[in-house]
Amino acid sequence: MRIRILTAILLSLSITTSWLYFGRKNSLKDNSNNINREIINNYSKAISRDPNNFSFYLERGKAKHEYGDFEGAIKDFNYSFKINPDFRINFYKANSKYRHGDFKGAIKDYEKLKFSEESKDQIFYNIASAQLIIFDYQNSIKNYTKSIKYDNRDEYAFLYRGNAKFKIKNYESSLTDYTESLKINQRSYIAFNNRGVSNFKLKNYKSALEDFKKSLKINPRNYSTLYNKSLTHFELKENKKACINLKKSIKLGKEVFRDEYLKICTSIY
Repeated sequence: MRIRILTAILLSLSITTSWLYFGRKNSLKDNSNNINREIINNYSKAISRDPNNFSFYLERGKAKHEYGDFEGAIKDFNYSFKINPDFRINFYKANSKYRHGDFKGAIKDYEKLKFSEESKDQIFYNIASAQLIIFDYQNSIKNYTKSIKYDNRDEYAFLYRGNAKFKIKNYESSLTDYTESLKINQRSYIAFNNRGVSNFKLKNYKSALEDFKKSLKINPRNYSTLYNKSLTHFELKENKKACINLKKSIKLGKEVFRDEYLKICTSIY
């Protein structure tokens, strides 16, 4: 069972890539599917009439970003910056590079920024999120810590700093961060799940089980948590309960667990 827990841990801790803040941090939303293509066309017409207006390229770039055309957005931001080298344009360009998968490029653009004190939290957060994705865990932890210094009520900064700490096997500290995240949002099934995995690694099996139960109470269809819960039951010698949870996980579509279920649980039923 020890080999397979790593798979469950990786699933739980990579359940989603780090949230990236576009604009103000209290305005998290994804409008990419709601942007009317006509907005982009209107800015294109405006540019044809006034090709040296940096704001037209900037606004069209923002529209392209929200529409999902990240490559086109980056080009527009470059045009805008060429006409008017305002460092704040790098923020939008960095966001698009992040979404386009150019995490190292995004980090370089974020590091060029010199925002006001109230904006530094989101800059450090975005840098840390990009570093987390490219496995630069130590620097990711440092920048999440800087972000938390400016905003200690951000559940995601604690959550993802916990993930980075987990990746370097600092399980006790990751558990603390997940707890801090849960103090801010007690409905985070991801934080409960990940804290459960940290407890599992620390051999706090009963605490891990409680965390997985709380996670499943919020999201009962998370097959990764069901799988983690089943492994915890195995550690507690509760094989029947383990197999029930393993079977549920398979039923929800996680076929990778099927062979293990057949090997271990067939004799129980």
